[in-house]
Amino acid sequence: MIRSLFVSDVLPRRPAGGAVQRMDLVTGALAELGPVDALFLAPPDTVPPPEETVRFARTGVAAVPPYTGARAFLEIAARGPSAAYAGHQRRTLAPVLPGWSTGTRYDLVWFNRERAWLPLRGRFTGRTVVDVDDFEDVLIRRWARLGRGVWDMPLTPWQRVQARRSIAWWGRVHRRVAREADVAVVACARDAARLGTGRTVVVPNTYPARPPEPPRTGRGATLLFQGSFDWAPNADAAAWLTGEILPLIRERVPDARVVLAGASTPQVAALAGPHVEVTGAVPSMAPHLRAADLVVVPLRVGSGTRIKILEAFAHGVPVVSTTIGAEGLDVVPGEHLALADTAGDLARHCADLLTDRARRDATTAAASRLHTGRYLPEHATARVREAALRAVAGRHRGGTDTAVGPAP
Repeated sequence: MIRSLFVSDVLPRRPAGGAVQRMDLVTGALAELGPVDALFLAPPDTVPPPEETVRFARTGVAAVPPYTGARAFLEIAARGPSAAYAGHQRRTLAPVLPGWSTGTRYDLVWFNRERAWLPLRGRFTGRTVVDVDDFEDVLIRRWARLGRGVWDMPLTPWQRVQARRSIAWWGRVHRRVAREADVAVVACARDAARLGTGRTVVVPNTYPARPPEPPRTGRGATLLFQGSFDWAPNADAAAWLTGEILPLIRERVPDARVVLAGASTPQVAALAGPHVEVTGAVPSMAPHLRAADLVVVPLRVGSGTRIKILEAFAHGVPVVSTTIGAEGLDVVPGEHLALADTAGDLARHCADLLTDRARRDATTAAASRLHTGRYLPEHATARVREAALRAVAGRHRGGTDTAVGPAP
């Protein structure tokens, strides 16, 4: 039996986005090995929903107060925002951890992202696994290519300086993870190579199998982009899709419309119009996927892998994506989905699929085979257990372990 502590700065919430879906899979797999406690790093007075804590033997919240005031300003100016905030976390968490760090002896501490590991490294007994399913330095670089600062802020000269400092700092953090973690977990083989350690296990993002959907009839023209639009990369993609890509699609498919489904913001809600529906938060994405003729993933910023593409594969909906949107998945452009990186090419692929049923059917059939062959939850669950057992045993293979399941 392995007693585990799961540490996360992401709180479980429903409907579950990609980060929470990954959390559910990891904690479920760890529970198969023994009891799991959970510690969430969150603002003061945060109370996790009771229905989300029943799966854990013990649940707690380590409060991280807001980082504001003169000290914050000076530290950010001196060290950069990422390093300064990590220091703030480490200072403020120290007084609230003794009950967790000395009260229970754990065999394994699984950190959900390096952001949670960094301020708490060395605070707990037990072997450590660090799940690096997103790379902050990659996100910052991609914002800069769009001429924007971190998290879509204006790219002032000062923001350029801060972006360079943050990129360098996150690079050092990842090298430290590679040196110090007993096992590092990533979402795809490309990220394993980026991390550059032989103690890596790939735990792919997944989506469960779905019963066969009834065939869609007639020529449809509903394009779905689903996700949490309070995440800046999704908001940027939504504005690009509705402002530049959709008008080009409608030149060939006049009845084409876009549905933006998921938690929204006032800025994204303002995109609604005659040919754009903004749903806001929805209890389930399934009805929107059943009604969609095409899923579009026009991300220009991102890292890790996109569960929304696997979600479309499972529901039998063809996908058009940018290269960034589909990166990390073992897809073949033109076979499993269509890929493009300009508004004109994305619009062309969308219009082609909307007007060519044979091509849609062939694409969705190939995508379904890939999904069931590599990206079902049971594939990733086995990898979580392997990562945990390898960390606890303290035995590591000589090279990176990048298998993600049987070939399709």
